[in-house]
Amino acid sequence: MSYSNALEYLEAKLQEERILIVEAIVQGKLDEAEYKRLCGALQGLELAKNHIKDLAKRLERDDE
Repeated sequence: MSYSNALEYLEAKLQEERILIVEAIVQGKLDEAEYKRLCGALQGLELAKNHIKDLAKRLERDDE
């Protein structure tokens, strides 16, 4: 896969990680501690995704 910039690359990698975590949760074979850990990881990935989107908007405004 080709990326036009570093932010696209980061977003793609975060999405790949999110998919792996969701697949693990959906299988339903986790104990409570692992489930909580993965839910926290999903929250962190979402936060990172939001920061990347914010940065992309700021960079776009700076280019104008």
